[in-house]
Amino acid sequence: MWRQASMKEAPKYEIVADHLRQQILEKEFTINEQLPQENAIADAYNVSRITVRKALDILVDENLIYRIQGSGTFVKDNQPHETGAKEESLEIFDFSKFKVKLLNFAVDKPNSDIMDQLNVTAFDFTYEIERLILDEDDEVVAFQKIYMPAKVIQGMRMDVLKGSIYEFLTEDQGLVLGSAIRTLSSEIANDNTVKIMNLKAAEPLLTMEQRSFLENGQIFEYVYNYIRPSKFSLHESINLTD
Repeated sequence: MWRQASMKEAPKYEIVADHLRQQILEKEFTINEQLPQENAIADAYNVSRITVRKALDILVDENLIYRIQGSGTFVKDNQPHETGAKEESLEIFDFSKFKVKLLNFAVDKPNSDIMDQLNVTAFDFTYEIERLILDEDDEVVAFQKIYMPAKVIQGMRMDVLKGSIYEFLTEDQGLVLGSAIRTLSSEIANDNTVKIMNLKAAEPLLTMEQRSFLENGQIFEYVYNYIRPSKFSLHESINLTD
């Protein structure tokens, strides 16, 4: 019997990558959700683990997923309406113009909210940092609460926290910073914030959440900033010609 010749079938790893990509783009997996283990994916598609790894490598290159050594593979925060920031713009404050007063530095188990933000478990440890940003007159400009996973950032030193942490990460740790997602809002300072920031009375604050990623997509930081708009303004240059 004559049969029409068929086109050459795509490699199995491309087929697996296509299926996983579709699931991610159709939001069958949520942001930061862990994908099934390689063995489970291999069983589901009746392929080898080597094939699964090649499929996942494709999705890593496409910035759809990221790996955390010893933990697994996770869906990257890559929504099209959110803009990745370049490494040089991850920093909010210019520490040649502002000073830091360190209030707290601890290594502790994360609460449920920080676990979600950093994609860590109750068995992991996180650096918990609280610091004030001061102007040249020692007026409080902002209050920062910073959280970093200890399994990603190792050997954090207290002296580093009195300036740019990103310099330490790139120059001392050799990490390659990739992008950040910022969420801006506002609120009236509560009693606790008034006390910490040494405010005379409750005043409106600009709040900025920032989740920062390494170049490979791994989350390395969650920061919550309380900024006094009367003392600090944000300026960004936008170039549409690049």
